Amino acid sequence: MTMNRRSFLKASSLSLATVSMGGMTSLLTSMQAQASQQTGYKALVCLFFYGGMDNHDTIIPYDNQSYTRWADIRKTLLAQQTSPRLQNTLLPLSPLNASQFGERKFALPAEFSGIHNLFQTGNAAIVGNVGPLIEPTNANTFNAETVKVPSRLFSHNDQQATWMSGTTEGAQYGWAGLYADSLSTTQNTFANITTGSGELLLTGQQTIPYQVSGGKALSLDIIKETQQPLAKRLTQHFRSQYFNSDSLLQQDMASKISNSFNANSMYNQATQSAPSFQTPFPATSLGGQLKSVSQSIAAREQLASSRQIFMVGMGGFDTHSGQAKTLPELQKQIDEAVVAFYQTMVELGLQNDVTLFTASDFGRTLATNGDGTDHGWGSHHFVIGGGVQGQQIYGDIPVADFDHQLDAGSGRLIPTQSVEQYAAALGQWFGVKQDKMNEIFPNLTNQPTPPSLFG
Repeated sequence: MTMNRRSFLKASSLSLATVSMGGMTSLLTSMQAQASQQTGYKALVCLFFYGGMDNHDTIIPYDNQSYTRWADIRKTLLAQQTSPRLQNTLLPLSPLNASQFGERKFALPAEFSGIHNLFQTGNAAIVGNVGPLIEPTNANTFNAETVKVPSRLFSHNDQQATWMSGTTEGAQYGWAGLYADSLSTTQNTFANITTGSGELLLTGQQTIPYQVSGGKALSLDIIKETQQPLAKRLTQHFRSQYFNSDSLLQQDMASKISNSFNANSMYNQATQSAPSFQTPFPATSLGGQLKSVSQSIAAREQLASSRQIFMVGMGGFDTHSGQAKTLPELQKQIDEAVVAFYQTMVELGLQNDVTLFTASDFGRTLATNGDGTDHGWGSHHFVIGGGVQGQQIYGDIPVADFDHQLDAGSGRLIPTQSVEQYAAALGQWFGVKQDKMNEIFPNLTNQPTPPSLFG
């Protein structure tokens, strides 16, 4: 396989887990020019649940008939629950569009008390039954194989890639990276930021994800631990101040290292000098990641960023066994971290300008395998922020039963909202033009209008 100089350098910058363009002065000038093309500030934050979040234990049937049937199907799991799913312990939802579901009602488990409050106060919405689709599908057409369906359904890696890029494992570009490409005429180093996962979602043809860990960009401890004047010389070395070579490859590599070093220094200086916030975050991995995102957002002016997309991730959702004990704790961690993040955005006065949305490989089966569930397809997701037309359930929450038109077998939900529709609704709010959206999502024309998540 041959690789051109541009592709090699892009791959090299990714391997360094850093990204850069220009020295600190030219970098900031370039970003300020790009930022001036956008009005105001907006950010999207993707919270990805790796392994396949159980949709049937996220949005739970609450009316008597539906709950009784759901509880009967899941009785082996309910008998093992350390956190009871008794009907009177659930948190009932009062969606403004409740009439859409007739007599059926829904609730959240007690672990989602904070998100429940955000929903009830209009600052969160639910998008029901989302998943990869090529064209509208039901049980008849799926079983008869008369419709096109996404490749390699129910495979973790492939469905993660499909959620992030529209294609299976091996894809190059993600839709959030292409969003960033479409909104800028120059590369903005800090446009798309990951806390350690999901680089594919954030990668565009021009946009490379910038990685932070523990609230900081990569720094070289050797410089901190070395006394002057050697520390100064090391800094000059990594900034290639005395580098000289006739080799184009060596020049480009030196430039990448230098620019990465400068970008990381700039990021750390910007976040250290940014406005502080008082909201405490839980001492969990997700809490730490969302705190890092908050620090980046607080430094948006120092980083000259008017549009940013962040990726945070959480694992542990491949609950083939032990689900009754592990899932409630995971849900509690989600709730505490997400609520802290929303409260921080309120503190910064940015709750209307920052939208957090959830995603996952797939949902899970309604049927149990004894003490867990198996890989599904469609799943239910939260969209949280002051700009959201909240207290509504968009899309559908299919009945908690088997052998209906949206059951692909064992209660695997056939999606009624495609990932493209979901992402397009977010993209419209973010400022992506419709012609660009159609380029990024070629299957979008086969599907209904995206949900109107924003006013």
